[in-house]
Amino acid sequence: MAITTISREGLWMAAYGDPKKYSKGAVSRAGTKLSVGQGAAEDREIVNNWRNSHAYILNTFQANLRDYMRRHGGMNITFAQRLKRLNTIIDKLSTGRANDLASMHDLAGCRLIFDSIEEIQEFRASFHKTRAKHLRDDQDRYDYIARPKSTGYRGIHEVYKYASQSIGGQIYSGLKIEIQYRTRTQHAWATAVEISDLLDGARIKFDQNANPKRERLFVLASEYLARTRENQRGAFPDVNDADLCREMRELEGELGVIHTLDMARRSATEIPQRKHIVLHFHDGELIAEGFASGPKAMAYRDGIEKQHPADDVVYVTAQSTGAIADAFRNYFRDAEDFVESVKPALA
Repeated sequence: MAITTISREGLWMAAYGDPKKYSKGAVSRAGTKLSVGQGAAEDREIVNNWRNSHAYILNTFQANLRDYMRRHGGMNITFAQRLKRLNTIIDKLSTGRANDLASMHDLAGCRLIFDSIEEIQEFRASFHKTRAKHLRDDQDRYDYIARPKSTGYRGIHEVYKYASQSIGGQIYSGLKIEIQYRTRTQHAWATAVEISDLLDGARIKFDQNANPKRERLFVLASEYLARTRENQRGAFPDVNDADLCREMRELEGELGVIHTLDMARRSATEIPQRKHIVLHFHDGELIAEGFASGPKAMAYRDGIEKQHPADDVVYVTAQSTGAIADAFRNYFRDAEDFVESVKPALA
């Protein structure tokens, strides 16, 4: 009897997705149809196959990142990874923030959270030495610490294009992954924006005209945190400290955004003791399901996204359940770090 040997890459394709199953043109068309509300079941299948195929490079990069975390054992680093939520993909396509699904660079993403900007730069310099062949040429364009976004967002995103070292893995070559670096202060701010969006029902993260005054408050808060916590300047370096705090107090007095965040309870949902987790935010509550394998988790996620297309649903893995809660804190309505950090400006 002949024995058939299946390569590691073949097992991954069977379990997660084959990036060559559909042409890039088909992927782009399917993404466009879903973004305008005209997608059929086949379009959803194409999109999910393309998204899931990025799990291979996500696994490769997370293994390398964890190795570098061990080398920098003196740093307090929180790490997690995720495949992009379907409704976020649709948001990016429908608002023009992404041209087409086939070229979207952040379907797969790793997030690393550090205590300081200096630690981020030290870690990145070390990681670049061995992964430089994957880096995009326009990498500096995603340094939102050196050049904060007008929304107040600060952090560093790096986009890598996978280059396989094995013949079997070449089918995944060219797929992109985003690595996101934030300090705990920057992460607290970004988390607070997402929680406020969930509580308010208008998402300034995706639509900057949804609530201009609330957006302005968060921009000012980002500037305040950059100055007081990290000795940096943000998107509005020319605003003096007194005017910055005065305007924050005025906007908070009118909107009560910080107070609402302060009152939002932390979810009591327990995270299952499994490696593969699907988080589902539904009707104001968090539902967390654990699975023994990635394919089972993604199949469950796909079903929930189809059943509840307006809900936030994400498949994540992390080194511990505590790391999941920390890295994806928006699902737990936990803005404590942000609230405590900006309270002095409002006194």
